[in-house]
Amino acid sequence: MRIAQIFRFPIKGLPGEKIDSAAVRKGSGLEGDRRVAFGNGTIMHREDQWESCLSFTILKNNKSLQKWRVHSRPPLITMTAPASTGAAPLSFDVNNQADMDAARAYLSKYLPPQGPIPRKLVSAPQGMFDSRLSGISIINPNTVAELSRVSGVHMDPRRYRGNLLIEGVPAYAEYGLIGKVLRIGDVRIAITKSLARCSATSVNPVSTEVDTNGPRLLATYFGHIHCGIYGTVLEPGVLETGAEIQIEDDPSGAEELVPSKVSPRFMTVLRNQELGAGVVELLLEDPFGWIDGHYEAGMHLRVHLPDPLWRNYTITSVAGSRIGIDVRVQGEASSKIAQLDEGEQVLVSGPYGVLTSTKVLGACTAIVSGGIGITPALGLLGDAAAANDSRKLRIIHVERGRASALYSRLEQMASELKSSICLNRIDTTEGRPGPAVMAQYLQGCDSVVVCGPEKFTSMVFEACERAGIPASQIHREVFASPTTDLDRLFEDYPSAEVTCRDSRRSFTWSAKDGVLLEALEDQGVEPASLCRSGSCGECAVKLLRGIVSYPLEPSARVEQDQILTCMAVPAGDIELGA
Repeated sequence: MRIAQIFRFPIKGLPGEKIDSAAVRKGSGLEGDRRVAFGNGTIMHREDQWESCLSFTILKNNKSLQKWRVHSRPPLITMTAPASTGAAPLSFDVNNQADMDAARAYLSKYLPPQGPIPRKLVSAPQGMFDSRLSGISIINPNTVAELSRVSGVHMDPRRYRGNLLIEGVPAYAEYGLIGKVLRIGDVRIAITKSLARCSATSVNPVSTEVDTNGPRLLATYFGHIHCGIYGTVLEPGVLETGAEIQIEDDPSGAEELVPSKVSPRFMTVLRNQELGAGVVELLLEDPFGWIDGHYEAGMHLRVHLPDPLWRNYTITSVAGSRIGIDVRVQGEASSKIAQLDEGEQVLVSGPYGVLTSTKVLGACTAIVSGGIGITPALGLLGDAAAANDSRKLRIIHVERGRASALYSRLEQMASELKSSICLNRIDTTEGRPGPAVMAQYLQGCDSVVVCGPEKFTSMVFEACERAGIPASQIHREVFASPTTDLDRLFEDYPSAEVTCRDSRRSFTWSAKDGVLLEALEDQGVEPASLCRSGSCGECAVKLLRGIVSYPLEPSARVEQDQILTCMAVPAGDIELGA
């Protein structure tokens, strides 16, 4: 493993420059990297104090920045506005206030404000990184090449704005470096986390145009929006192109810096046990114990294989750093996952999901599942604290033939709980239940959780309407192919009226308008957004009336009255607080 290329980004948000070497200091990054940042007018900045990236003019909120040019010889920086402006280059010394004022005026002339507050060009000697903890970002071009291969879209590794591009590392292997210490000459770097990507990666660094949806590609083909890893410098020195990178045996200094996250990491298979009827239980160990701190009943884990293949699995048990998932073998991905050997390492991410027990369980809740959709019921029952209170649970499972191994497990779990639980199993050998029959099972319930294929879910929705259950109390989880293009998942959805209370806009949504975030932007309504793939929660708005559908379940958790516009589509007429 070695350094293939080094890049420095003197002005946050503007293009970087390729360099051969750079010094690094403890608790900082490359000398001169993200040395200054230009406020966007949304907050009042204070000198030498870290602020969120959303308060600066960055590529995510102004794609034209890629058309600028920047070169530096710290502390001197030379920047040139886009050629279309006809502007001459401006050089400035970050340690000279008169130069900084001139640079602020130059930037202000060509970059429009996004808020009413006077903007500053903020100097941060340690580097104004996206993370409060300064450091080094590392990209594995082999991982990017895999994304290009499977998506059919050429993704230049420079889209991800990494300081170091490395070579000699297989695709995805960089996630195994989290929690470890890298030594590069005299430099020691603790790898602390993976990097979630935003829409800045949609900009082509060569053409300078937006030519794809970067986060959407990652979410669709990899099952997460992470690309690259982030490191904190423990010992100073000089980084040079071609330098060897070694992994230290002792990770001291790294593990305590790793924040609790839901990002990709490798887990160890502790047990692989057949339950019968083509179902396998996997017991996995999380090296960082992140599941225990983030898990709520009803959430799920994503398992990622190299091809790349990935699948969602409901978490059925949690005990400290150990978690259980049930895998039903019914395709290439699940077959490979079911064949994982004990002791083997597998890439996972999560927990994900918004259908948690605290959000979906009412005084009397029906959990309606079809086929493999039974696993969310197992997850909700696995939360004994939620299931053993005064709530009543009514479980209706629809499947063909003899009771599956998962249903048998459900019966066993139900027998061990003190809650009032009514189990109903419908065998479809002689016919599937219709809305009228299903409505009889739902009478008296105040909330319903639906888990299964789209047609099954639609039938249950009609049954809920017959049973008088408000649409706001129907929670759905639809199983969709993770490699299906998101736009195709809702192409059959009917048109719906969307009313925006705050902006006083109304329009008719149809499938061609895309997800709600894209439709709102087309109407001149612009909710905040960042990842555009359901992972960060930045685009959440209040749902005042109606219901929405998530063709692909988002990972970010939002308040009960909110929706994620970057992943949601209307499931009928709706009103938004936007």
